[in-house]
Amino acid sequence: MEIEKSDAWQRHQLATVERMQRDLARYTHPVMRAVGLCGVAYLASSSWAAMMVLGAVAGAMVVVAAVSAAALVLDAPAFALAVGVERHFRGRFARISN
Repeated sequence: MEIEKSDAWQRHQLATVERMQRDLARYTHPVMRAVGLCGVAYLASSSWAAMMVLGAVAGAMVVVAAVSAAALVLDAPAFALAVGVERHFRGRFARISN
């Protein structure tokens, strides 16, 4: 005898998981945005073309690159956790919807 979950139960589970994801997204999405912005600032400020064009202002670019790199290193654990939470919920959605 095989017991199957009813459609109402699956919808209830899906709604619960969606609600949990929305609640946690308030914390995970800002972390992802902050790390993305730091990454963009790091890439833009540390590019050789910008340093070569600006010449004398290269010292300021190095400071911006150093600060952005430090922010990336410090935010990396939070970013990994945020990505892990999002992947977990995507997996739950996939299991419930099947």
